[in-house]
Amino acid sequence: MDFSTLVEIYEKLEKTTSRLEMTSIVSEFLSTVPDDKLPVILLFLMGRVFPIWSDKELGVGSKLVIKAISNVSGIPEFRIEDKIRETGDTGLAAESLLVKKVQTTLFQEKLTVEKVHHNLEKLASVEGKGAQDKKISYITELLSFAEPVEAKYIIRLILEELRLGVGEGIVRDAIARAFNVDAKLVERAYSLISDIGEVAKIAKNEGNEGLKKAKIIPGRPIEVMLAQKVENVSEALKKLGIAAFEIKYDGARLQIHKYNNVVELFTRRLENVTRQFPEVVKYAEKNIKANSAIVEGEMVAIISKENRHPRPFQDLSKRIKRKYNIEEMIEKIPVEVNLFDIVYYNGKQLIDEKFNERRKILRKIINETNLFRLSDQLVTDDAKKAEEFYERALDLGHEGVMAKNLDAPYQPGSRVGYMYKIKPIMETLDLVIVGATWGEGRRAHWLGSYLLAVRDPDTGDFLTIGRMATGFTDDQLKEMTSILKPLITEQIGKEVKLKPKIVVEVGYEEIQRSPTYESGYALRFPRLIRIRDDKQVKDADTLQRIEEILRGS
Repeated sequence: MDFSTLVEIYEKLEKTTSRLEMTSIVSEFLSTVPDDKLPVILLFLMGRVFPIWSDKELGVGSKLVIKAISNVSGIPEFRIEDKIRETGDTGLAAESLLVKKVQTTLFQEKLTVEKVHHNLEKLASVEGKGAQDKKISYITELLSFAEPVEAKYIIRLILEELRLGVGEGIVRDAIARAFNVDAKLVERAYSLISDIGEVAKIAKNEGNEGLKKAKIIPGRPIEVMLAQKVENVSEALKKLGIAAFEIKYDGARLQIHKYNNVVELFTRRLENVTRQFPEVVKYAEKNIKANSAIVEGEMVAIISKENRHPRPFQDLSKRIKRKYNIEEMIEKIPVEVNLFDIVYYNGKQLIDEKFNERRKILRKIINETNLFRLSDQLVTDDAKKAEEFYERALDLGHEGVMAKNLDAPYQPGSRVGYMYKIKPIMETLDLVIVGATWGEGRRAHWLGSYLLAVRDPDTGDFLTIGRMATGFTDDQLKEMTSILKPLITEQIGKEVKLKPKIVVEVGYEEIQRSPTYESGYALRFPRLIRIRDDKQVKDADTLQRIEEILRGS
């Protein structure tokens, strides 16, 4: 498929903010796309190169892109930087500057979607000596083939700055309309197989019946079921009657997939962390008594193998991020796994089974050890006993408790009323950092004053809601800068725009209406609670959540 065909769709989408019109544009286009092109086309429409669970990264910042633009246009890098500052958009700057490009191929062919995808795949695979030069050459090749308007979107794809407003909600509805299927079945299938291209092919070729048959695939992470919040155990019992209360561990959600003599570990973000936790792989190999299973639990960093008191979440975060010296980290920051659910067992999908039945199967197949065990659980309808269990969880250093419906199925990706979380701390928000400001004086080399945003689940856009600026130590500013600096896409003066990658848990005094920020609201005195390495940006709180808090619901 010619890349120009996709660019025509990009251009149409960029001219509208109407959700219905976007859905119509995408659905009409999808109905013309061949089966084998659907996976790449859908990713490109959402501004992605790889599925959300893939551990591949392009690893390209604005500096490499500027060098590639310079190579093709013959324009000095400083002039390109000036143009980016002028337009506020690297893609627009590229489009303008490449009108009179000097570097073209001798017999120039039309750029194809396949060629763009091939070169971007190559970008992700390049490493070692000379990697930067190779990456520049792959980008330069694409830009030399591209028409100026095509270059605009290639640059935006590379920098993950497509900004067309096509999120998962629009794609879901577009697939439903294009292939005349139920949008809820599209969503369900996607939550199970985590590949929107595969879901689209099933919808096109097998319709609703095919989507209903979508099954969990071991080795492919599923969207986890989410909890709603209640104020206390009495409210949970009022909603559930008899309930299973479990400790809400202060750790990271973990899916363990065991199949074909392989064990793989995935976080709530669907990130593969098998390599970072070889000891957990050994625990699972030895203590999951099944040929194939997908079990779920909470992984917690602990003081020592003898002292199971939880460490701060940031210690676990260090383990998740670490790509080298793994054995050293195993000794420094030991972990335990507390299992609480199972969704797949010996070839059978269990999500439609009642929680109580799933827990029985889990109990049957797990050989418990001190560090690989079932989560502590109390089944009761007695508020006093539940309150005692809750207080014990807090005394152990954990966040609180979960209250679960014993008869509920497992609903991937949904925050349904099947389980509730009970925590003592004031309401917090999970927000995305989309911008920052370079400091002054001795803090001139650190990023601060972080621009926070909530998510629009339909469009995938991030709507600003405030700045988090005070209360940081020098060490915290240094750490935040090391995390955020590689995510800078544009800089105007001291202000930088960032790829929306980092989720932070934020406390605040109150939420006020405000025309200053895109969400229409502003946080008063926002403060950092912690970086949420266990969450994807699509798990961040939404505008709807802000409005629910204001309504008191």
